[in-house]
Amino acid sequence: MSGRLLGLILGLTAALGCAAFSDPMGRERALEGAQLKYTQNVRWGDFDAASEYVDPAAREEFLDYAPAFAGIRITEYDIGRVEYGEDRESATVNVIYHGYSLATAQERRIEEQQHWVRPNRDNTWFVQPRLAGLLEPFAVELP
Repeated sequence: MSGRLLGLILGLTAALGCAAFSDPMGRERALEGAQLKYTQNVRWGDFDAASEYVDPAAREEFLDYAPAFAGIRITEYDIGRVEYGEDRESATVNVIYHGYSLATAQERRIEEQQHWVRPNRDNTWFVQPRLAGLLEPFAVELP
């Protein structure tokens, strides 16, 4: 075996080894996917779809907020960096939405700190939302 071929094989093995150690169970990718889908569904006002990513203990309360969001249009959002807890069983993501109320048409900047948990220690992540804070800039009556 030539030195070049051996070097190439060792280099590929090292690269694959590093990739495997960074996220061997795919937890980070699972969170990123769930977080993106949840945020997009909230952005489009599809609370039924977004509720699939909500902690089951908070799902009913989350869906109670859907009517209050009917008069709000979110025009864009920015997803911040994911901050994992030491145990990798929880994470926090800061999201900034830009939106307006149909009543005023004045755009507002809304910050949401999403808290994500992995209660079953698998790759299923759930958000524990705090939607009341999202409605405050619009002076919307809360449920």
